[in-house]
Amino acid sequence: MNRRFALRRPILAVAALPLAMLICGSASAQDAERGHQLARRWCAGCHVVEPSATEARADGVPSFPAVAAMRGLSSDRLRAAMNPKHGPMPSLSLARRDEDDLIAYIESLKRR
Repeated sequence: MNRRFALRRPILAVAALPLAMLICGSASAQDAERGHQLARRWCAGCHVVEPSATEARADGVPSFPAVAAMRGLSSDRLRAAMNPKHGPMPSLSLARRDEDDLIAYIESLKRR
């Protein structure tokens, strides 16, 4: 191997690190649109999940816009609510990314 290239290799690796972090970070970032799709698939059987919802179901299960408007809402509280030990919630066995994306979708409803 060329000695000059060998000396530059660590410099190139360090220079590429921010780009690699950006690429990896965006792949793991919360995705509200994917969360909306998951909500339609997994949550719409019990919750009204559409952002235009103005009323909840007659059985009192809150709509996602109503959940988003709750005081003290946090990612941790939403994640805890998705836990099947949370009373009437079914066991969905959601992956962490699915939870993150659902939380991103619910939080996006605050801004609408």
